Amino acid sequence: MNKQKRQRKIRELIMTNDIGTQADLRKRLSDAGYHVAKSTLSKDLKEMEIGKKRFPNGDNVYCFFGNVNKHTNHPIKKMQELFSDTIRSVHVSGNFVIVKSEPGNAKAIGYFIECLHWKEVAGVISGDDNCLLLCRTKMEANNIKHRFNSINFRTTTNLEEF
Repeated sequence: MNKQKRQRKIRELIMTNDIGTQADLRKRLSDAGYHVAKSTLSKDLKEMEIGKKRFPNGDNVYCFFGNVNKHTNHPIKKMQELFSDTIRSVHVSGNFVIVKSEPGNAKAIGYFIECLHWKEVAGVISGDDNCLLLCRTKMEANNIKHRFNSINFRTTTNLEEF
């Protein structure tokens, strides 16, 4: 087993499962034929810039905190989970998009938005519970709002009302 294959499997497991402990991750790796020592797994997680994220429901789940594009081009599942669990509303005002979130989540949301490299977004400013997306035109701001609508939100947030 080489490091590259092992890290590819770790990436796959974290993107497709809610994994909250190293023991759970080690078991899943073992089930897939990758027998890894605790110290090796810890080094891999650090090197891959993977850490735990606390969600509003109280769960701690491993997520990518470094350069997401270095690990995968589309971390869609984790992004959808973060967005659906934490975004409270999306509003357009001129060429700005205001994304309101649960407290403590705006920086992660802003980070994912920047990783997506949406051409309409010139910049993102994130606080504790809101993100301001700067677009060049009002039409681009509306396009971004519609992109949020296309993400599978699991909460009762109705983005169409804005």
